[in-house]
Amino acid sequence: MLFQTSLGIDIQDRILGLACLKGSRGGVQLVAQGAYPLPPEEAGEKKWGAINHLIDSFLRDNRISPEAVFMAIPRNLAIIRYVNFPLAVKENLRETLGYEMEKFIPLSTEDLYFDFQIISEDKESEQLSVLIVVVKKETLDPYLEIAGYLKTGVSGIELSSTALAGYFLYQAGRHNPAPFAFVHPYEESTELGLIRDGALVYSRIFTVKTGEDHLAETLLNEMDRIRQTRSEMDTPLKTIFCTTHEILSLLTPLSETSHLDVLPADFSKTKIPSADIIPAYGLALKGLRKTGMNINLLPLQFRKKPSMIAKYTMFFLVGLTLLTAIAWGGGSLLRHQWALDRLETEISQLDTQIKEIEKIRAHKENLSDRILYLGTLQRGSAEVLDVLKELSIRIPEDAWVNQFDFSEKGINIAGEAASASELIPLLEDSPAFKNVAFLSTITKSRDGKERFRIGLSLH
Repeated sequence: MLFQTSLGIDIQDRILGLACLKGSRGGVQLVAQGAYPLPPEEAGEKKWGAINHLIDSFLRDNRISPEAVFMAIPRNLAIIRYVNFPLAVKENLRETLGYEMEKFIPLSTEDLYFDFQIISEDKESEQLSVLIVVVKKETLDPYLEIAGYLKTGVSGIELSSTALAGYFLYQAGRHNPAPFAFVHPYEESTELGLIRDGALVYSRIFTVKTGEDHLAETLLNEMDRIRQTRSEMDTPLKTIFCTTHEILSLLTPLSETSHLDVLPADFSKTKIPSADIIPAYGLALKGLRKTGMNINLLPLQFRKKPSMIAKYTMFFLVGLTLLTAIAWGGGSLLRHQWALDRLETEISQLDTQIKEIEKIRAHKENLSDRILYLGTLQRGSAEVLDVLKELSIRIPEDAWVNQFDFSEKGINIAGEAASASELIPLLEDSPAFKNVAFLSTITKSRDGKERFRIGLSLH
């Protein structure tokens, strides 16, 4: 949006990144930026007070009053899932997720904030690939308090992962179909993402301190995950590392051993001084450009209403132009305008009626498609011993299964584990299993173990 300003606020565990952008005829201009260390989590209220003070000082010192404000929270506070749904549920996808969320996340829907984005549609198989982002309400509440504290208001809250993806999608441009990965290290963790067809199709955070000797080995293992699940990549995968040249030199062997094209992040276009500002820049872009990422965890009642100044200015200019044209062209133009207004009113009335008809038709088709989908759920047969062998490989030693059900409806397992939530990605990584989900809420046993019930089916 021309001449509008937008602020990105990236709140991480130990650092606060701020970036303010302004739209101009030449594109997007970086007006102000800053990266500030934060007190540790143990500081409690002191940390949140420091964040409020730093944001206030940044706005005051740079004389900024942004029309749009977007905020990011750390990736490790949220759960990301990639799930396939029948194409028929597209129109009512949010309601469908509300009903079925506990299949993918072992928590009550009432205790969560969530949002989703359709990653891809396959009309031949009639399937949707959906990115789901979930965060506990109690986890997001401190960030909502910051949003309420800001006089500017907040337009949206998302993850640092989606903010990073928005930045790199903007860098790549609309006409770059080749997939690429990005690696962004923080003080105590590192984010890895894969972008393909203009969307974030893989996201993971793992613990590794930057600069350690085993950084290259750890990243190599993480990149192997991408290759195992995406075998169609037969050319070196472009991988952008947001790190210093010293750390980048440790990663040089990756290019030779892991089929990667290792590249440093390029800041020449955005003019940012360091990688610490990347997520904040990606957030601020959302107020000025379409970034390709549409995740927003901020409840509707907390969202800042869009500024009407630009719209009012446009209306004023249009009105002034119209008056000039009327004075120059005479009454004929005015009569044409009146006729156009009448047509637009009639079209608006018809459009309302059409929308009602479309809602009824879509509801009918949705019900029909759901019935057809339920009727087509079938699976092949498999050897029980092969299934047990695969489970014994995938389930860690600190977990055990005390119930195993194998039937035409699928496979159900129940047992106890030190961390039941870690079982889902381990089973999803298996080429033998699909549709892995919790069948009930996780509970605690007397000895502190987590009881679980998981359902899955065979490929």
